[in-house]
Amino acid sequence: MRVNQFRRFTYFFTSDNSKLSKAFESEAFKKFKKSEGIKELNVYQKKDDYFMIVDADISFNSEKIVNALKLHMNSEGVNSILSYHSEALERIYKLDQKVIYSSFEGQLKMDIREKKRFVWTLLLEPDLIEEYKRVHAMNMAWPEITSNMKTVGVKDMEIYIHHDQVVLIMDAIPEFDLDEIGPKWQKLPREEEWQTYVAKFQRTDPESSIQEKWQDMGVL
Repeated sequence: MRVNQFRRFTYFFTSDNSKLSKAFESEAFKKFKKSEGIKELNVYQKKDDYFMIVDADISFNSEKIVNALKLHMNSEGVNSILSYHSEALERIYKLDQKVIYSSFEGQLKMDIREKKRFVWTLLLEPDLIEEYKRVHAMNMAWPEITSNMKTVGVKDMEIYIHHDQVVLIMDAIPEFDLDEIGPKWQKLPREEEWQTYVAKFQRTDPESSIQEKWQDMGVL
């Protein structure tokens, strides 16, 4: 076992219940973030949608994460929301993926040290979700697209799915400037072709740029 390995679990919550927003900013939640076995925990928000990333010790599984969270967040209203959204999300894409892990066991990952993180979301066409998942499955990524990401400074990328909504986590080099790099990225080999190809899956304007299609989720 390599000492910098950990397990990643992601969860998606949709609620206009103000208790949930307040709970993520509470002292109890801050205490949970620092509890034994939790390496890093962050919550990202876009309106009433909340996306939680939990990086934990490799001995953890999703059930252990949720039970520990409920124990710390003892508000009845909050726990009812957590119970309803207690399953970790399925990961449907990973840059250079070599092994498939279940959402219950968590994604085995390795610390990539300093990074600049982006978390984005978009909606999919419901009838095309399974095809979208196949397109992003292991060994299905176009080699040029993978190479382009590495060329512009992307260190890691994952896509998780919740019903007809996907959330993308992109970790890039610390000096990554999306406004500067984005237009250059879109002109790299086969990039426009790829964006045209995947546009049919996305409930967005096909003519929009990558930045316009993927909506930013801000960290709480």
